[in-house]
Amino acid sequence: MLVADANARVFLSGEAAPLAEVSEAIGLKQVYRTEYKINGSDAVLEIYGGDLPAGVAANRLESGLRARQLNAAISGGDDGAMGILTTRDELTRMVVSPVGPGKAMVFAVRQRWEDVARFNATTATGQAPDALLPNIPPFPGGRLVYHMEDQKTKATVAVYRAGGTPETACQFYAQSLPSNGWEPMGGRAGGRSAPVMFRRGTLNCTVSAQTDEKTGEVIVTLLIRRSSL
Repeated sequence: MLVADANARVFLSGEAAPLAEVSEAIGLKQVYRTEYKINGSDAVLEIYGGDLPAGVAANRLESGLRARQLNAAISGGDDGAMGILTTRDELTRMVVSPVGPGKAMVFAVRQRWEDVARFNATTATGQAPDALLPNIPPFPGGRLVYHMEDQKTKATVAVYRAGGTPETACQFYAQSLPSNGWEPMGGRAGGRSAPVMFRRGTLNCTVSAQTDEKTGEVIVTLLIRRSSL
């Protein structure tokens, strides 16, 4: 189980606290919170998880936030969803990902608007600065849009956008990661884009993919962290 760093510096306002409150109300528990660097700009990452299909979690989260008169939009289904929450002081980007039958995790990245501006300056062309991942090849033909790193635990999240399908993305990593020393740990049931897991020494890599309903692009998310075992 991931545990939040109790000593993390809190530099964001309490205005986005409803995200935690609504998540709790719909049955999603906060399992992790830490300061991050996202494309070199400051951010806070919060992760919530619970026993809800991804589509249900996304719909209930959006409804609960809007009921509090907050500007929230989350689109997608049981294969995954993406959304944003905006307040006067902050922007929160959210990814809702299936992690097993009837289970979902919400990855929420919160930033002050001044850090959003710094982040946007790095992605003006739709391409984040290149990031070196540990023995993990970039997705072919994809552009790296997010690179987030926990400065203490070194957990990393990399998000690519590209043409293709979730199946081809998962197939690419199922073939390329073992050739780079990663051991397959199997996939989790729960849909065609259910995450697939790999291990290399003390590192775990979870690969998930979903289709952006608006653009038709495939969104490939890599979560690299040290094993809790």
